[in-house]
Amino acid sequence: MSLALPVALQMLLQSVIGMTDVIMIGDLGATSVAAVGLASKIHFLLIVLMSGFATGCSVLIAQYSGAGDDAGCRRILSVTLIIGMVVITPFVLAFALGANSWVNWINPDPEVVRLTALYLVITAPVLWLTQLIVIYEASLRALGNTTMPLMGGMIAAVANVALNYALIYGNWGFPAMGVAGAAWATVIARGLQLAFIVGWIYWRRHGFALDWQGLLAGFDKVYMGRYIAFVLPLVANYTIWAVGNSVYHVVTGFAGTDALAVMGVLVPIESAFFALFIGFANASAILIGRSLGADRQDDAMRLYRFFNQLTFTLVILLSLVLWFARPWVLAIFDQLDAQATALLYDTLAVFCALVWLKVFNMMRIIGVLRAGGDNRFCLITDTVVMWLVGLPIYAVAVFFGHISFIWIYALMYLEDALKLWPVMHRIRHRKWMRNLTHSH
Repeated sequence: MSLALPVALQMLLQSVIGMTDVIMIGDLGATSVAAVGLASKIHFLLIVLMSGFATGCSVLIAQYSGAGDDAGCRRILSVTLIIGMVVITPFVLAFALGANSWVNWINPDPEVVRLTALYLVITAPVLWLTQLIVIYEASLRALGNTTMPLMGGMIAAVANVALNYALIYGNWGFPAMGVAGAAWATVIARGLQLAFIVGWIYWRRHGFALDWQGLLAGFDKVYMGRYIAFVLPLVANYTIWAVGNSVYHVVTGFAGTDALAVMGVLVPIESAFFALFIGFANASAILIGRSLGADRQDDAMRLYRFFNQLTFTLVILLSLVLWFARPWVLAIFDQLDAQATALLYDTLAVFCALVWLKVFNMMRIIGVLRAGGDNRFCLITDTVVMWLVGLPIYAVAVFFGHISFIWIYALMYLEDALKLWPVMHRIRHRKWMRNLTHSH
């Protein structure tokens, strides 16, 4: 619980940041909500890519920590920082220099395109900031320090809410900047978050306070090659999954502006709901990773059973709470028109009925299989189910089905239903249990 709850609270705070943008932008109209939702989805795509590197870093550090190898932990951090920043830089340039030329490829509404591009240009530096944040956070959590990432997240959340209030509508003497104000608020909040985390690491002279020699150690060809070989399937998995997730959002845009506005509202609601389970998945991965690094496989299996039972209880409870809380959720997002509001109410019902599928897969893949470095199985399973089954059926339903968005939204959960059994089968046969310190 000491590992899971701070992570869960931080995930909740991050979802509050996204929800705050949507709520505060809401008075500007459905087009602005759709634009910020689309921009957030594109950011989400790249944050998932970043998280692939960070997760690989976390898995390895947890196992090295279990094996008592502090030098190995520092070496993994330096390699991850170098590779992560190199990979994300082209995307920063694509946001800063080219957003106006490619956003119209993914949405047919000219005004949504204009506002989305504006948001992306301003928030381009956020990609660099976020890459560093997620790597340092993952590294600290792998050692059991979940408090400092949480405090950094709290600073970002408070700063984002205050700056949104000041910059979107021109309060406290600031200019009214609309969507651009929300973007600037995000940039400043992320900058404060990174400054706090890195400042604390160097102030406390933490083991992760790398000097130039420690950072340059990450350029070692042997260790870099081993790290890339381990993390490449993981990053590919995250990227392919995130691209597919974004394709769902893009295809939804062709179901109408109301549908896209509903999805813009659902993104932060889903994030808030998943926060606790992401926390437990992270705690599971850390504890199971340490057990595997110390060659205690029976302990790893007991931890899996514990987290599986906990997930079952909590997902049922929270789904019921959200089901009965739907009127209050609609009251929060009262800027939507009557048709979009009715659509949101029914879509939330589908979410409550089917979300357990996503939660169980998330817990078992992130919290168990990846703790043992079973990256290739996860890559193959996610790719096949999403791209050969889930997305094609969803696209056909949107473009040719002529059915209510409620049923279209339900099809987003088809792939999770198909993944459920293969993932359970893999865990029970223990093929994922590996001590990664022997090969890294």
